[in-house]
Amino acid sequence: MKRIILSLAFSLMVVAMYAQCTPGSYTTVGIYPDTTTNLPQGAVNQSYLGVITAVVPSDTTIYGIPATIDSIGVTEVQGLPSGFAWAGNTPSAFFPGGTSGCIGIYGTPTTGQEGTYPLLIKILSAGKLAGMPTTLPDTLLGYKIVIVDSTHVGLVDSRLFSFGVKEIYPNPASTQATIVVTNNDAATVGIRINDMLGRMVSYTEQKINAGENNVNINVASLPEGVYFYTVSKGSSAITRKLIIER
Repeated sequence: MKRIILSLAFSLMVVAMYAQCTPGSYTTVGIYPDTTTNLPQGAVNQSYLGVITAVVPSDTTIYGIPATIDSIGVTEVQGLPSGFAWAGNTPSAFFPGGTSGCIGIYGTPTTGQEGTYPLLIKILSAGKLAGMPTTLPDTLLGYKIVIVDSTHVGLVDSRLFSFGVKEIYPNPASTQATIVVTNNDAATVGIRINDMLGRMVSYTEQKINAGENNVNINVASLPEGVYFYTVSKGSSAITRKLIIER
């Protein structure tokens, strides 16, 4: 009986570790958040959870050679504050090609741990290059955890954000799309949509806050096709592709 209870307790602990994160609702291949937005800040004596989501392609090219992706996974996270740990949403922290997965970095900062902790995230890709099985190790640089004292709980650390566009979803869109915009302070951004001939077919202005913002745009009146949307703030502008499909 004791062995059964211990086995059950261990199983529950393992499940809890794997449940530390849920992949975000991203659809475009990439890693989210990017290193510009970075991980959320932590505060002393407050439980911390930072989630990194990977949308894994099923195929790609390496030096111009076609490659298929069997899986991409995280093997190690270096530089964590003392007492912190990480876990994937799968037992191995490996995610098959064509799917999404995540790792959660978690812990509770204590007094004396205030500061910035640069992370080295070791990853390993497995697949076939020109039909031959291969593995490729790599290191993600630029991620960091910033820990502040408890008096700063709930305040956005503007150092972690700059003006940028993380993604638009869904893409293709039908009637509405959401653009994820980051910025280091409150501002007004312009959102312009041009067709393939460069003609402006829509323009709106939206107020955003410091940090990460979900900006909704209505595209119900636009015919199906390929467009380009531009998010601008002052002299800065970022242009990406948008597909309308019904």
